[in-house]
Amino acid sequence: MAFCVLIGAAGVSLSVLTNNYVILLCLVGGAAIGHALFHPTGMNLIYKISPPHKLGFYNSLFTTAGSISYAIGPLIAGCLITFAGLPAVAWLVLPGIIGTAWIWRMTGRKGNLPEKEAAKPVKSAVQIPADERRQMNKAAFLVVTVCALRAIGYLGLITYLPTMLILGEMEMTAALASAVVTIMLFSGVAGQLVGGFLSDRFGRKKMLVAGLALAIPAFLLIFSGGALMFAGIMTYAFFASFCYVTSVTMAQELLPGRAGFASGLTLGFTLGVGGVAATFIGLIADVSGLTFAMQLLIIPIAIAPILALFIRYKIKPAKKTAAGKSA
Repeated sequence: MAFCVLIGAAGVSLSVLTNNYVILLCLVGGAAIGHALFHPTGMNLIYKISPPHKLGFYNSLFTTAGSISYAIGPLIAGCLITFAGLPAVAWLVLPGIIGTAWIWRMTGRKGNLPEKEAAKPVKSAVQIPADERRQMNKAAFLVVTVCALRAIGYLGLITYLPTMLILGEMEMTAALASAVVTIMLFSGVAGQLVGGFLSDRFGRKKMLVAGLALAIPAFLLIFSGGALMFAGIMTYAFFASFCYVTSVTMAQELLPGRAGFASGLTLGFTLGVGGVAATFIGLIADVSGLTFAMQLLIIPIAIAPILALFIRYKIKPAKKTAAGKSA
């Protein structure tokens, strides 16, 4: 985990110091690999140390921390560029170095849990009949598919919303459009926290279907213009993120003993699918217009809750007993 943070921070920050395209690609590519490896590893650690009855909430804390940084990072970089020039962004490697040292100290040289945490019982795979395990694998596959559809809609909106705000009817400035996207991302942060908390109390599948379903009318409001457009942007970000942590937690529980693999599928693979889909949205926008291309995102957004209804998920969230332990 520590190594992933280091190469991720160094790759992004130091990319501003080169004018060589090949070196730039290597730095950015290395950063992408670091980030991709960190998330499933980090989620696996969260899975091991979190109380079962608060797994959804702990997962939401993990993803929320990253989402907050994702929201404020561009603002910090923008201020550095404005007041000190592009090379000043290289100073952002310092938080990465500090984070690397802290994680190294907490997890130990061999990447183990701290001694006080290692003494806790770690959730592990239990003996499950073959038929039941196959059903759980199928359910996990559906969860990952739903998560990928959600990612297509969410990443597509994040990618092209600034362009739509600047070049569309609103004719916003770049600064104002960036502020709207930042507020949208913070709305998503709130959705992650609320969704993770409620999934622990009322059930994962219920919250997954509810979040995906409520995201549909919110997305349609984005193309209505005026105040309704801004309401749609914020509401869609909230509900699209509301069910995100829930889907990650469901995959972890459906693949017992493989929490890292489940996290990699829902955190890494699905976001990759969303990124590739965003490229095709751009190609369609060049031919048929950006607004029409973005409206096509309603297709995966609408399919997601329908598929979620077919997920065979019988695992009930653990409850806290009177003794304070999870049951």
